[in-house]
Amino acid sequence: MRLANKTALITGGGSGIGKACARAFHREGANVVLFGRRKHKLEETARELGSRVLMVQGDMIRGDDLDRLVQETRSTFQRIDILVNNAGLFRGAPLHEISDEQYDEMMNINMRAVFQLTRRVLPVMMEQKSGSIVHISSILGIIAVPQVAAYNVSKGALNQLSRSIAVEYGGYGIRSNSICPGLIETDMTADLMKDEALLQEWRKDYPIGRFGKPDDVANACLFFASDESSFVTGTVLPVDGGFTAH
Repeated sequence: MRLANKTALITGGGSGIGKACARAFHREGANVVLFGRRKHKLEETARELGSRVLMVQGDMIRGDDLDRLVQETRSTFQRIDILVNNAGLFRGAPLHEISDEQYDEMMNINMRAVFQLTRRVLPVMMEQKSGSIVHISSILGIIAVPQVAAYNVSKGALNQLSRSIAVEYGGYGIRSNSICPGLIETDMTADLMKDEALLQEWRKDYPIGRFGKPDDVANACLFFASDESSFVTGTVLPVDGGFTAH
């Protein structure tokens, strides 16, 4: 098993990409910590996994919740070997119509909260002299499309945070990588998936001929989390069916 005796903390672990990561990591022997706001989703995933799982309900933008998350993880499993910064927010509006409140909400969830949690986990990994941090970014952190300027900015900043961690903490055996998914079929994109005419048009931009599944991203996360990628850090990996190859 590729993750035997390792502990993985996954934000947004109750659904979508986070849930797919939880399944993959657990299957490979990891202890899994699920963090998120929706208790029923966390409970559903925890029941499915069974053993070697800790569920912590909380909000990414609340410092007290993040403190409790790290404390409960260490109390239960002693270690944090893998951090998957998966929780995020996607909303769109023309740039000139975005309010300060909307911009702040996007940046607080997609960037500031990741910064806050990572800052709390890093000392644990530094003490261990090892760790792998995987950030779920977006192809919109590499390219830009209209109507989602704040989201584009937040994911571009996340990629740069990941690189910064890689160059600053590599000496402690800590690796940091970003994964940039294309359109993935999750709860977050469910409304988009209802417009078949739009999907037919978008599908033309995906050379592989389909949109992504949560498992497609989870498999990439598993590679970064495992020792198979021990010489890989500071990378930004598109998992996008070839979208950014245009």
